[in-house]
Amino acid sequence: MASVGVIGLGPMGQAIVHYLVNNTKYVINGYDISEDAVERARRMGINAVRVDVRDSDALRLIARDNDLVISAVPQSIADQVVLGVHDYGKPIIDLIFMWKYDEAMASKLVGGPMVVPACGWAPGLTNVLAMAAASELEEVEEVGIHVGGNPTNPKPPLYYELLFSLESTIDEYVRPATIIRDGRVVNVDPLSEIFSFSTWLVNGDFAEFYTDGLSTLLVTLPKHFKTLRNAYERTIRWRRHLEVMKTLRDLGLLNSMEDAKHVLSRVLEKGSNDFSITVVEARGRVDGEVAAVRFEGVDYAQGGFTSMARLTGFTAAIIADLVLRGRIEGKGLLPIEEAYLANKDILKEILRGLRSQGIRFWFTKTVIGG
Repeated sequence: MASVGVIGLGPMGQAIVHYLVNNTKYVINGYDISEDAVERARRMGINAVRVDVRDSDALRLIARDNDLVISAVPQSIADQVVLGVHDYGKPIIDLIFMWKYDEAMASKLVGGPMVVPACGWAPGLTNVLAMAAASELEEVEEVGIHVGGNPTNPKPPLYYELLFSLESTIDEYVRPATIIRDGRVVNVDPLSEIFSFSTWLVNGDFAEFYTDGLSTLLVTLPKHFKTLRNAYERTIRWRRHLEVMKTLRDLGLLNSMEDAKHVLSRVLEKGSNDFSITVVEARGRVDGEVAAVRFEGVDYAQGGFTSMARLTGFTAAIIADLVLRGRIEGKGLLPIEEAYLANKDILKEILRGLRSQGIRFWFTKTVIGG
């Protein structure tokens, strides 16, 4: 029986464990530096031990004892874990590794065991949906990803709650977003433009801003669709939250990670009652007619998991199961959207797995004409 090692047993790691325990027959081993996290994982019915994965010997033993590893560690140590597991000869799926695409890093992973980078909700699931939407068109001009996890009851002063790590949350507002605009890869200030956003999925006064979530799509979309002119990710927030954040930025209070942490750590509270919106759209032409393809979905916290943890953790767990069952094959760095192009049936299996957890997506293809 195959064994899966889950490194990092925080909210995302717990969601991974939950899916694997309840939907597969693999042996699940968990690893975390926190004794509390280890105890919670044991109560979920897995083998879990306290370990510091920054120790190369510990990482080597984890690789030795598992057929596949899923990493849900903080961004600060993701590279070390991924490269270490890869060097020790085991395939690894990581939620955050190469969130920002790095050609030098990619060149280190041209062979050896499979590495599936940035494989959570966004990026990850959104990469597959973006590639699938674009593949429905004969000429692709634009791909837009619109995603956001938000509290169901936003409260002042920030109208937002902490749904993942503080550093990763702040990063969205201070790190330049890399997008494709007019056929060129460019960096934009994330809060320089705020756009209105509305959807039939949820009633509310929303807005969105550019964020740095295209990851490997910056390379794979232009590679496969030569007519592509624009591609971007925008993160959806309650409008009042973005108005407050823009004011803080204009006052110079978000100039750096340290400045932002000083301001926001005192007022951002952890949240658990959230909902997540996903809208992925490709625009272009079919038979010379203007056309648009969309995947849309909304999910809510349930079962003790935030919606963000459900979408992120369950997606990674489903991908791990597909790898172990031989539905996804490859060597070295394998962006999940490239795995989709090699076997388009995996999208059906991903969506089926998510649907089994109450997460649904709707597909529409509209030929506009003209």
